[in-house]
Amino acid sequence: MGMERELESENEMGGLDPLAWRLADGDPDAPRELVERHHIELYRYARALLRDAPAAEDAVQEAFERAFVALGKYPEERIETLSLRPWLYRITLNVVRNAWRQRRREVPMAETPEGTDERFETVLGSVSGADYKEAWMDALEALGRLTERQRVAVALRYLEDLPYAEIAEVTGWPENTCKTLVRRGIGRLGGLLSDESDGNGGR
Repeated sequence: MGMERELESENEMGGLDPLAWRLADGDPDAPRELVERHHIELYRYARALLRDAPAAEDAVQEAFERAFVALGKYPEERIETLSLRPWLYRITLNVVRNAWRQRRREVPMAETPEGTDERFETVLGSVSGADYKEAWMDALEALGRLTERQRVAVALRYLEDLPYAEIAEVTGWPENTCKTLVRRGIGRLGGLLSDESDGNGGR
């Protein structure tokens, strides 16, 4: 549901990605390479938002299925100009939002992500060693307590290292709005983690 509008919304994402040209040309290896190139980062993003590893895997699988359906409908000229990375992030975000609507309840947290952008660690303070995993779990849980828009923007900026211009492409929000959401989200994360640290100092 809403697929047609989703497909129509992608036509403003221009680029000169060689893989997009190969997809347009019908290269049989191109779909596999598309998945191999983007699966890990899309899964990490979905997992951070959903905080559930199996649900994140399902979301990414559905996102790729939607992408291939869309590619089957697009004319060759449109595929050639796709900027594939932000396009795939937008589809994944739409799938995640559908999952949020279907289950407005707390879900189990995912395990600590690997290879996370170091700048996101600014919200953890100077934590290291045995306390790092616990602190990361606290940060991931706190991320889930942000507003939906803040959560999306912070995850794209600090987990996926997308520049603000690409975040604006993925979300459809103005770039200045994205910057504001990230700034307020990081501030809120710091406050949440500080409150939890003060409240659990005697654990």
